[in-house]
Amino acid sequence: MNRVKTFFYAFLAVMMVPNVMLVISERQHLFSAVANLLLPLGIYWLLLSSCRKIGTIVWIMLPLVFLAAFQIVITMLFGQSIIGVDMFLNVVTTNMTEINELLGSLVPAVALVFGLYIPMLVMATVAMRRRWALDASFIKKQRCLAAACIIAGLSSVIVATGDSTRPMRMTDDVFPVNVTYNLCIAVDRYVSTKNYPQTSASFSFGARREVEDSTGGKEIIVLVIGETARAANFGVLGYGRNTTPCLSAMEGVTVFRKAYTESNTTHKSVPMLLSAVSAHNFNDIYRQKSVITACKEAGFLTAFFSNQRRNGSFIDFFGEEADRCRFIKDDYPAEVNVMDKELLKYVEQFVNEAPSDKPLFIVLHCYGSHFNYRERYPEEFSVFKPDDCSEATASNRQSLLNAYDNTIVYTDHILSSLVAILDKARDDVAMVYTSDHGEDIFDDGQHFLHASIVPTDYQLHVPLMVWLSKGYSEHRPEIAAAMKSNAESPISTSQSLFHTILDMVSIKTRYFEESRSLASRHYKFGGRYFINDRNEAEEVPHSSLLTLRLMVEGSKCMESLSKKRERRPVSARWRGEPMVMVLLRSISHRLSAMRMASSTS
Repeated sequence: MNRVKTFFYAFLAVMMVPNVMLVISERQHLFSAVANLLLPLGIYWLLLSSCRKIGTIVWIMLPLVFLAAFQIVITMLFGQSIIGVDMFLNVVTTNMTEINELLGSLVPAVALVFGLYIPMLVMATVAMRRRWALDASFIKKQRCLAAACIIAGLSSVIVATGDSTRPMRMTDDVFPVNVTYNLCIAVDRYVSTKNYPQTSASFSFGARREVEDSTGGKEIIVLVIGETARAANFGVLGYGRNTTPCLSAMEGVTVFRKAYTESNTTHKSVPMLLSAVSAHNFNDIYRQKSVITACKEAGFLTAFFSNQRRNGSFIDFFGEEADRCRFIKDDYPAEVNVMDKELLKYVEQFVNEAPSDKPLFIVLHCYGSHFNYRERYPEEFSVFKPDDCSEATASNRQSLLNAYDNTIVYTDHILSSLVAILDKARDDVAMVYTSDHGEDIFDDGQHFLHASIVPTDYQLHVPLMVWLSKGYSEHRPEIAAAMKSNAESPISTSQSLFHTILDMVSIKTRYFEESRSLASRHYKFGGRYFINDRNEAEEVPHSSLLTLRLMVEGSKCMESLSKKRERRPVSARWRGEPMVMVLLRSISHRLSAMRMASSTS
């Protein structure tokens, strides 16, 4: 009987591991923490004591075991955060190739999960076969203790709900209630996405080309969507390493330095880039189509080429709107690593085969800088070394960063090669490049990857640049001038890209907003927002992003001093000063920049 009781308490303990981790990582207030511990403990306790056959009960609780294991993995991967709606959706929109590439970084978390829960499930099986049973008196006592625990937990919830600083919500703050709630939302969204072909079938932009200008209507516009490329590592945007030698030397390139996305997940950010929806009205996406359809309605021949695999998201649906759609990995086995340069073959073929009197709109969806970084570029682009470490740990940050920077070097090569193809094909051509979102690379020693519920500056600050051919700039000088005048303006790519593309090709529709177009002198910044897990727009103060970046860079500066190795160059006027003065000057400098940025926005 003792072993049965031991198993009872052991299972109860391992089920509480994610709650303990969340209380620590989320830094909850006292009563919120108490509620997050006592209420789930009481519920698990009551479930376990609901039947004498403990093995059967444990297996019945398998869904809760799965959620607990998943939550531990998420907490260890991101350092915080519950399993959000988007994380569930990421599971169904992530292919096996991506999963295999991530497995290496998940080894410690997976090992812990296996070590905690597999023995429990094995013991439950043994208990069922050997017919282990709890005696009636023990169960009665445990039910009383469970009830007391639940009452104490509910009392803490009541107190925490009345907290004026941050009122507690069960659906947000108590595991596994919050995760179960998020799972229900994720299922609803998944079903709505699958029904998209029906709900959007009758949609039309009513798009038309308002004027036939001096280009003769024969232009080529290419939109390149990168993957996981963060602005901080682009040489052309001020990064200390020359990761973009081609773009830096290229004429006709306008770089937008203050571009931010409104989502740190691909399945939301890419659809916002391609459509008229943003964080403010994202749910309209279930009935609207993309900029590809708008261009088709206006007489463009369209193409969509992707180096990512189909995943059943809006990206698939939008791509299939094009006259020619190709997910190029469909032609290769899953284990084959296809480089982004393969996309250029399809572009060149499409451009050469297209009628010379038809305007063209092409979308390229790259695999860019997606982890595992070392797999994203050929050996000849291994510029920064060592870059051969794929294990995602803070101690390997330098190797990971080198590999990541090499992905940007390769992206630079891809874009310059694309420009060469376009410039040779026609006179009036333009290329727009941006990324879906950025990435954390242990910049603070803790956070890695993207898609966390609480986004960082590195996850949201993305590159945005436009190349205009000489012919295009001559025929549309007003657009070229507007682009340059807006280069230093704060930008939301999710709000602006759709309208910018339409403006560049003189397409009008009731969905077009000139004030959102970077090709217009009437551009106005619509504010910086982030679409949260519940598809609600949350304002992201620019100051908070700068503060986060400052904290990260401050920690790196301290690490640099302690390890006596160079990370970021310090201004000459600061050399030789005490570290405190350096940090104070850095803070003052960046706060001034923050105020200037705020005033311009």
